[in-house]
Amino acid sequence: MVLGKRIADYLNIEAHPVDHRVFPDGESYIRFMYPMEGETAIIVQTTSPPQDTHLMQLYMMAATAEDLGAEKVICVVPYLAYARQDKRFLEGESLSLEIILRLLENVGASHLIVIDVHNANSLKKIQKNRRISIKNLSAIPVLADYIKHQGYSGAYSLGPDKGAIHLAKMGGQVLNGGFSYFEKRRDRRTGEIEMVAKDLDIEGRDAVVFDDIVSSGGTMARAVAELKAQGARHIAAACTHALFQGGAENRIREAGVDAIIATDSIQTKYSYVSIAVLIADYIRKIIK
Repeated sequence: MVLGKRIADYLNIEAHPVDHRVFPDGESYIRFMYPMEGETAIIVQTTSPPQDTHLMQLYMMAATAEDLGAEKVICVVPYLAYARQDKRFLEGESLSLEIILRLLENVGASHLIVIDVHNANSLKKIQKNRRISIKNLSAIPVLADYIKHQGYSGAYSLGPDKGAIHLAKMGGQVLNGGFSYFEKRRDRRTGEIEMVAKDLDIEGRDAVVFDDIVSSGGTMARAVAELKAQGARHIAAACTHALFQGGAENRIREAGVDAIIATDSIQTKYSYVSIAVLIADYIRKIIK
């Protein structure tokens, strides 16, 4: 993984690739090529699609590192799959986030580092009942700093919904152009979702929409289109995790965006911003 090599470079340690492959029947094979006895194992594994395969590989690596005598097993999982199912909306639903954390703990992970998890408050509540140490870092300030130097200094920062207001606030603190969020309203007659930003004087100004995850791109595209309709000059779409499923990129482009910027939590052609320094700095606090 490119990110793993970058983190190792910043820590001034050697990166050791894992011998792994997927058999024709879908099962994964994992083998460490470096002795683990008494070492701190730093496992870097994002869990983007195919999520189940990547999660299984993560569990196998963590368990194997502990079994081979690693003193600490630090799992760096920039994009944590299943994190959006953190509560029961319907009776009988699986609490996938809690299950993922429980499994990681049980296979030997001592630390988990994630980036802009979908609901940080839920993560904190779950952590109270877990032995594993969990740290959620945010890439938004790093993203905003990059965007600022691309000509967006003073741009307005927006979150695509109320739940993302903290992202817009962090972006706004770097861009110094104010921040707000969109409210989603559903037309009871047509079922269409309208995005509205209150008291937003955006005409002739630049704007940046910040989000943690872009999957289908529908929410981001609606936010961009609304900003365009209100007269925004240049619009950037910025996210930590660019999943870009089912034509997401085209949706956002067609809405009128001028720039799409993401991190290397998931490697894409839009991964202009690396989170390696952010992660490396925190790892230093664990291993010092």
